[in-house]
Amino acid sequence: MKKIIVNSYGSVDVLREVDEPIPIPQETEIIVKTAATGVNDPDIAMRQSGPFITMPKKYRPKLPHMLGQDFSGVITQIGSEVTKFEVGDHVIGFSKNGTYGEFLVVDQNDPVAKVPKDLGLVPLGALYLEAATAWSAVIKDGKIKAGQKVLIHGGAGGVGTMAIQLARNAGAYVITTAQAKHYDYLKELGADEIIDYKTQDFTKLVNNVDLVVNLTGFKTLMYSYKVVKIGGRITSVNALPSKLMALYYKVKVKYSLGDLSQETLDSIVKMYSNGKLKVNVNRIYPFNLFSVKQAHLDFEKGSNQGKNVIVFDN
Repeated sequence: MKKIIVNSYGSVDVLREVDEPIPIPQETEIIVKTAATGVNDPDIAMRQSGPFITMPKKYRPKLPHMLGQDFSGVITQIGSEVTKFEVGDHVIGFSKNGTYGEFLVVDQNDPVAKVPKDLGLVPLGALYLEAATAWSAVIKDGKIKAGQKVLIHGGAGGVGTMAIQLARNAGAYVITTAQAKHYDYLKELGADEIIDYKTQDFTKLVNNVDLVVNLTGFKTLMYSYKVVKIGGRITSVNALPSKLMALYYKVKVKYSLGDLSQETLDSIVKMYSNGKLKVNVNRIYPFNLFSVKQAHLDFEKGSNQGKNVIVFDN
């Protein structure tokens, strides 16, 4: 089987293609023929610099290793003690061992779930990580409730689109920042207000919100404290909130890591199956070294709308 790995960290030129035998499952393992995997922020950060400081130790790989985290696919083999799955099941999940391979080894007790066979596997390959991250920022840590007002920075990206949908499904009033070109797309997702961050200052347009979800970096985070009501919350997925600023503005802050619990995965699959969550596939890349490199380069350019997906030959 073909895998794409890194032996060192740096530019896209560190990506290498290798061939290995298809793995044999141990007692509680399943073998998944990969259908698709999303291109995510952690993939780029890991390729450039290795494990980042906020990454839990159990998820920190050692060189050489595959990149990639969320996946969809079809089970082709199961171990002798597997009770949760059968050969032929369609599944999605998270792999701490990477997903840039034609076959993946996953333990049945890892975050993995069956999905209905009538659902397309390509968008499902890009569902879990972004949805799990948004779930933490909006639901688990953000504790959003019906009737509250939330400001989501960076609504057009993968996590942002999920955050908008989760907040909307919870009954919140949703404001988001993005480029003006994404206006119609974000309205369709459920955003009530869209602020063009290139031409508008959100601190002059927004105030007294219950929750800010920061997906765009440290500078935006620092300006966000002043628009949250006393006792409100700020969650951030890519910049560490300041406890001193939180004390000064009398708000609660949390750095949100993706909620990779089985319970949350099952909830995400249920919402997606019921049409309450959608994945907008922006670009598709075939699984080969040249295209995977291009997927990384395109992601690094920014201003992504929805998800870029690496698709395998199934």
